[in-house]
Amino acid sequence: MQKEEVRELVEKYLHNTASREEEERLLQWYWKESSLESEWELNNSQTENELKSMIYAKIIKHDEIDTGSNCKSKSKFSRLRVPLLFMAVVIIGTYFYTSRVQKENTDQVVTSVKPNDILPGGSRAILTLADGRKIELDESENGVLVNQGSIKVHKNSDGIIEYTFIKQERKDIAVSDKAEPVYNTIETPVGGKYQLNLADGTKVWLNSSSSLRFPIFFSDDNREVELKGEAYFEVSKDFKRKFSVRSGIQTVEVLGTQFNINAYSDEKSIKTTLFEGEIRVIDLKTNDSKLLKPGEQSNVDQSIQIKRIDTQAEIAWKEGYFYFKKADIQTVMRQLGRWYGVTTRYEGNIPVNHFSGSISNSLTLLEVLEILEKSDIHFSLDGKEVVVMP
Repeated sequence: MQKEEVRELVEKYLHNTASREEEERLLQWYWKESSLESEWELNNSQTENELKSMIYAKIIKHDEIDTGSNCKSKSKFSRLRVPLLFMAVVIIGTYFYTSRVQKENTDQVVTSVKPNDILPGGSRAILTLADGRKIELDESENGVLVNQGSIKVHKNSDGIIEYTFIKQERKDIAVSDKAEPVYNTIETPVGGKYQLNLADGTKVWLNSSSSLRFPIFFSDDNREVELKGEAYFEVSKDFKRKFSVRSGIQTVEVLGTQFNINAYSDEKSIKTTLFEGEIRVIDLKTNDSKLLKPGEQSNVDQSIQIKRIDTQAEIAWKEGYFYFKKADIQTVMRQLGRWYGVTTRYEGNIPVNHFSGSISNSLTLLEVLEILEKSDIHFSLDGKEVVVMP
């Protein structure tokens, strides 16, 4: 949809004149465009402020932003209301604005920043080679970064790191290359994420505060990597060689599929979510294993628990936004902490609010906190520390 059409639908929604079909159309547009690749401008800042005021006036408090109770909206459009409210704020705060800053080698777009505000993260990572040399990927120019034996490490025009064979056929690999596996490690800092394409064609998206240790090319009988933090894998199909991801107390085995692993040390369990194909999750403490089907998530802590979930929440970080579904404030703040590089301090009783909706991760921290405050929770920013108050 064009800018004027989207704005017209937003204004209709805010004035309670949008039909059900128009609301659904607006919501579908939002999910499709939430990666924020479009660049729109709104030259009239007063219009932006007016729209924001109307949105904030319509933000529903405890019972309709979902405080965990079994509340039901009186509106026949209740299933759309909360996502649309968050969506409208994101549209106004991110798509419509008067100034923008384009950061080199990223698609991050930000508005003018207040003095004590914190910018969002971006494409940042460090590649550590087998000999200990480190390459700051976001500062490296496109092209060949290094040759390692028969492998070329290349940064393409999209900023993606690719491992490819210098010679076309694997049979041409030098015997010396087969003697011992050579490992590299890619690590993202707080507020960083990065995409890596392995030598077998597998694509890996690494979330912030994460690392992946991997061989520069895989052996003839298996493909193994080690993950800390969170990553999304799109594994190249190879029925002769399984692909294994070790993350803490679990291993995931696949032949070719798409899945996400959340193995942050500050989370209660390791969560693995399957989007396509089939994977086996193995608990390394007990050697118990279970198969996952698309739409299922395993939680590994004391045992392996499997449940069906809304997979949107697990892939949101990769697509450029935060997605919350009945998330408590601690869950929300952990995600914000990894992206904006802040810690959290709670004053008074920890709020029991639960949050549902999505927010662009291209907004500044204060813009995100301003949206969250509409659910009767309060924040203050003291340097790199967010104070949460009831």
